[in-house]
Amino acid sequence: FQVSTVLEFGRIVIYTTSLRVVRTTFERCELVRKIFQNHRVKFEEKNIALNSDYGKELDERCRRVCEVPSLPVVFIDGHYLGGAEKILLMNESGELQDLLTKIERVQHPHECPSCGGFGFLPCSACHGSKMSVFRNCFTDSFKALKCTACNENGLQRCRSCA
Repeated sequence: FQVSTVLEFGRIVIYTTSLRVVRTTFERCELVRKIFQNHRVKFEEKNIALNSDYGKELDERCRRVCEVPSLPVVFIDGHYLGGAEKILLMNESGELQDLLTKIERVQHPHECPSCGGFGFLPCSACHGSKMSVFRNCFTDSFKALKCTACNENGLQRCRSCA
């Protein structure tokens, strides 16, 4: 799960969750997302509720900078920036605007018509059931197997916006 800082030069990566179980965490994730949308900068959102690989990646990255992961977590140019409180303070002081001068801008924030901005769709092979069916030609019986085309939630990356 090694992420190269060279690949993230000029990019913003935000680790979030869409689960509303812990309301304050969800609200902080929404706040950070809205701040970057209001600045009209392009960012990549990695929702750990939709893909467990993002959670493992976040744990590894936070371990390298000796931070305890507390969502949301923001990386700019591959460097750890902070969570919601730090982003809010930087936004209010104007420091965030200075950091965002080198980030690609978007004219109009839009949601993908295919996935609605989530970045994932139900699997096209198993339709989100996480199982595929295999027919044994010798016995005419069917066996359910784990689908290899999707992740643990029965989701695939959206081809339109990924």
